[in-house]
Amino acid sequence: MSVLRERQLEACQDRLSRCPTKDIFSDLCEDESARLFAMSFYAREHRDRVLPADEMRTLVETYLPREACFLSPREDDLVKRMLMGGGETPLWSWEEISAAEALISRLWCTLEIVEDESAVLRLSSSLLEPLTRAMSAPDYARIRQLIFSFDATLHSLLYLSGFLHAAVPMDHFRREWKGEDSPVARLLVARYLRAAFDYMETPQGEILLLHPGLADPDKLLSTLSGLTPGEIHLTREMMLGGMNGLLPEERASCAAMRGELTGAVRPECDEDDVLEDLRMMAKQGATLAEMREVLENALCVMPSPRMLSCLNQLHMQTVRWAGMPPAVVN
Repeated sequence: MSVLRERQLEACQDRLSRCPTKDIFSDLCEDESARLFAMSFYAREHRDRVLPADEMRTLVETYLPREACFLSPREDDLVKRMLMGGGETPLWSWEEISAAEALISRLWCTLEIVEDESAVLRLSSSLLEPLTRAMSAPDYARIRQLIFSFDATLHSLLYLSGFLHAAVPMDHFRREWKGEDSPVARLLVARYLRAAFDYMETPQGEILLLHPGLADPDKLLSTLSGLTPGEIHLTREMMLGGMNGLLPEERASCAAMRGELTGAVRPECDEDDVLEDLRMMAKQGATLAEMREVLENALCVMPSPRMLSCLNQLHMQTVRWAGMPPAVVN
């Protein structure tokens, strides 16, 4: 998972390095307008034609009062920082890059990479006042609370299964948020899902939300025949475990492995990252030998018999994702 995360952030950084420096409300030439369209959410939503700049400006202004309610948590934090910082904010960690890219895809912001390789995210000056009004509206706090609950539930489901059809949360949205069930609201929820989660599109055009540790989505899906969206019935304990990123039956083995890793990993490694890598491997059906190889590469000492015993316990007790063979056959 640590390698996947690093590759994803590097790819995101590379895309952002080629972003136009002008925002949608600037005086744009045809080429600049086309580049903004290509990197925006509008390119996914209007595949039949390229929208001109004036039409995109109108859509940005039309969607913004409601779209401000449907931001991912990290996007919401960045917008509030920009509003408090006079319209701009530095990115304080690489984990904020994906949220910055989502705001750029909404055509709200531009990004500048300065000489020391730090990045500054800038909100279009034309949106400062509209966003301030939108975030002061009576419905804003109510919808943000719903988004917070929605986000936690989806992260839990992804931890439990490894992937999730986007149709599942969209159906939940239609049932629970009846006052928000409109074509525009559904479009904004779809943008939120793309901004908040890793995803892929199937050849049939379906959107699948992915756990960030899922290494090979195609392999997982190929093991499941007749896969269709459907209801998921889970216990309260499973949901809470998914939200915490650790199921009750996984706690003992994780605690034991964490204790063995303390002080034993290479200086450039982090114990928690190594443990997470091993857990994600187990969830995807990796063999004990494969997990041992990853463990040994992260250590600055020889693995002790106790450490290998804990690794075997982790391999056996980690709950597999859907379609993956269990370690123990009952």
